[in-house]
Amino acid sequence: MALPSHGQKMVKRMVNLTMDSPSRSSLPESAVLIRQFRPHDLSDVMDLDREVHGSYDPQLFVSFYELHPRTLLVAEQQGRVVGFILGFKSHPLQGRIFWLAVQPAYQGQGLGRRLLTALLTIFRRLGAPTATLEVRISNSQALALYTSMGFEPVTVIPSYYGDGEAALIMQKRL
Repeated sequence: MALPSHGQKMVKRMVNLTMDSPSRSSLPESAVLIRQFRPHDLSDVMDLDREVHGSYDPQLFVSFYELHPRTLLVAEQQGRVVGFILGFKSHPLQGRIFWLAVQPAYQGQGLGRRLLTALLTIFRRLGAPTATLEVRISNSQALALYTSMGFEPVTVIPSYYGDGEAALIMQKRL
């Protein structure tokens, strides 16, 4: 399903509202380390997943680590995981962002952007010319981030999420 023009206008309106709202100051880059996931990070990642209402099975993270270790990244501050991103190369021509999460206390400080930038760099190195993701239509903060980083709306999938909310599929050329 192609994104209708009224859907494009709605996305732009939501993004503009979010981009106009005040944000917290950015964390200094040296304050947070972006690195590959390690097995001892699992409990912190699971705690963060629950905190942001992801509620994924721990086996998902273990499987990502086993199958896609280069594209499972964490943001660490003072020994604690405060954000993570899961991605994979879904086929030779596409990187897929599966899940990006940042602790609420760290949201709006550029951490999601840093995690996403690091993953997109890895996708480029792996030879993927595009990256794709899906986002809840109501998640204006994420929509603003993805749009500001060059992702463009592709289509809407009605009732994508378990609660019936639609997903917006977005894509970026790398």
